Amino acid sequence: MIIEEADTKASTRRFLASALVLLALIALNGSSALAESPKAKRRVIPVTISKGQNYTITGVKQDATAPKVVSNPNALVVQNAPGRIELVGADAGSWKLDVTLATGEEVTYVVTVNAAAPPQGSLNPGTAPTAIP
Repeated sequence: MIIEEADTKASTRRFLASALVLLALIALNGSSALAESPKAKRRVIPVTISKGQNYTITGVKQDATAPKVVSNPNALVVQNAPGRIELVGADAGSWKLDVTLATGEEVTYVVTVNAAAPPQGSLNPGTAPTAIP
């Protein structure tokens, strides 16, 4: 009778230990799956404007813009206003704007500015003409 009671206690302990190990493995697997879940991809919205044209992005959260210059930092003039962003094409080039909309959706505007002709000359000062004697 004493031997049967010892066997029951040992088998109960083994069962509880294996159940605890199983629960720990499930918890570790679930937490790693949550940690590795990828963030939702941003929706990309391509915008092409010409030099001198403007484009308005509406329905924007305030202070929710992160502009990045792709080429030519002078290509675009960006002005933030409550609920919108105003873009004006200044020269040929492209920018990316990461924007959070009022709905909470995060989108990326890829803005390309076209110019009719390449830039004319540089902004370096010229030389003065020689003095007349």
